[in-house]
Amino acid sequence: MDNYTEMYLDGSDGEKTPSELNDDRENMPLSDYLGPNRNSRKNENNDMLKKILSNTVEIMQSLKGLTSRIEKLEEDNKKMHCRQLTELSMTQKLIKPKKESPILKSPCNSVEEFEKLEDNLMKSPELNEKLEDEIFKTGTDPSKFVRSMWRKILSDNVASQYSWKGTAKKKAIDIMAVTNAFRGAYNRKFLGSDKEFGRATVKWFQTVKERHSKKKK
Repeated sequence: MDNYTEMYLDGSDGEKTPSELNDDRENMPLSDYLGPNRNSRKNENNDMLKKILSNTVEIMQSLKGLTSRIEKLEEDNKKMHCRQLTELSMTQKLIKPKKESPILKSPCNSVEEFEKLEDNLMKSPELNEKLEDEIFKTGTDPSKFVRSMWRKILSDNVASQYSWKGTAKKKAIDIMAVTNAFRGAYNRKFLGSDKEFGRATVKWFQTVKERHSKKKK
């Protein structure tokens, strides 16, 4: 009996019913159901994951090596910095700073010497500042400060040729550059006034003859 006769006897025209189609799908192998394209995509995804994992491992290894090199560079830099500091310290110990010579090494023993000091102060503002700082560092007692500093600036013989405001025979000391430097140091040191400084200076110059007479005796 041929297929046609079987279909005729079965009353079927050769087409499967919906129930039969469902039965066929349930009995179909999973690979046939998913199809070749689905398996291919799965394999591609697996290959991609493997590549990503491999690249990640390589990146991590590269980062680890880079971190090690950075740490070594930092360590070398610290050692170099310490070495430079040591060399600088040794150099500073070898090179001793030149000690500045004081302006007032000894009192001026002649009018010419005193006038030369005055002339230098008039020409150099820096020398004025240096003299003021030098005077500022001397003495602690305001009552003795003016007297002791004038003794360091000029001798009694030279002082006898000057007075505070000047006279027909004596030159004025109050307008001189050396006096201005002295006055500035006094005001800075004791927060005094020009009047206080002036009174102390006037008294010192007025007693020149008395001091000179005592020295002769």
